[in-house]
Amino acid sequence: MEDFRKICFEVDRLLLEQGIYSPVELLLAEGRLSYPDYEAWRYGRVIALEEVLAGNPVRIRALLTEAGRYAVKLGLHADRREFLSWEGKAGQALRFSSDTEFEELCCVHYRRGGNEVQLDLFMDNSGNVLVNGIVDALSSRRVEEAIRLTDRLLETDPSHPRLGMLEVLCNAAQRQFEPVDDYFSEIEYLEGYLVPLATGALGVGARDFLAPFWRRMADALRGRPFVAETPLLHASYPLARAQDWAGVKESVLEDSVWQIDPVLRLRLAESLFYLGNRPAALAAWCRMCWDFPVQMEQALASGTLPDKELRPDWERYRNLEAESELSTPFFPVWLLLERTETCNALTAEEVSQAHTAGRAYAALHTLLVGGGALSERTMALRQKLKQAHPGLFAMYLRRV
Repeated sequence: MEDFRKICFEVDRLLLEQGIYSPVELLLAEGRLSYPDYEAWRYGRVIALEEVLAGNPVRIRALLTEAGRYAVKLGLHADRREFLSWEGKAGQALRFSSDTEFEELCCVHYRRGGNEVQLDLFMDNSGNVLVNGIVDALSSRRVEEAIRLTDRLLETDPSHPRLGMLEVLCNAAQRQFEPVDDYFSEIEYLEGYLVPLATGALGVGARDFLAPFWRRMADALRGRPFVAETPLLHASYPLARAQDWAGVKESVLEDSVWQIDPVLRLRLAESLFYLGNRPAALAAWCRMCWDFPVQMEQALASGTLPDKELRPDWERYRNLEAESELSTPFFPVWLLLERTETCNALTAEEVSQAHTAGRAYAALHTLLVGGGALSERTMALRQKLKQAHPGLFAMYLRRV
């Protein structure tokens, strides 16, 4: 069964970011559903969503069941929501599963209640109804419908406060079909103008509106080598913004400098995490602590890594009192004591011996895997760990 604490954390995060808990969004966040597969489903190219879900169906069902129970425990209001197909088959209700129980798990959304009356009073006029239609059309990539509704809003409510930004988005939506002439100006336009505008106007629908723009940028940058001075101008960046994690992984590994650049290494680890290979992602972050400790410390402190348990782990680590400094390279060694999955993610045989912390990791890993029986080899490994970091050696002894 899925870790209930992690499930609760993800539901809380979705509520905070989107104001609603959606099972589909949880599947995306957990790497059970890739964004390209989600798009294919929304376009009606997949018969049922369950066909493209990654992992054990029993575990996926358990994930959604526990998340639903937690939402009920929070006192959230349950709503059934249909997902409608985009473009060619627009308006057709999409299927989650041939199994009615799993269908129900996927289509029930949860939100905080209590303001429905006030919201209805505020929204009950023709201008706001049109605005809602435009937002839905733009989020669902129905550009012609969005333009038609915007023209109607201009005729019926020309002073509506949201008209201007929606007109801009309708015009921008047509830009996605034009070639990219200037990489620098295009990325500045996206990051500095279109993304904040779409986020403010479309809310959670901004992701689906913006994804084609990011994919267009990625296509333009495909094959362009990574340059450290312009890290955003590499295909891996717009692919990450489009949540195409398989594409991110491929574009990083195709670049000849990926092993010696911290930015590409971090993007690769992020893609592994979202592709469901979380042990490999954890191993990649551990290696970053040895190869690029400054950049990894910044990533850990910023809280931007997708594994949301790493930041509180990092803060606990930094606040520990030990006999010697607890620096970034020794963080993976401490993780071996705190997170059991670290042992399986990165074995002693896979660790470089070039760094003192790497040798300490290998020694501790061998000790933990080999058990606590005393022997000459065990004593030698303990001595190696003690020499590398007396403080972590003391923590190990307290747990033997």
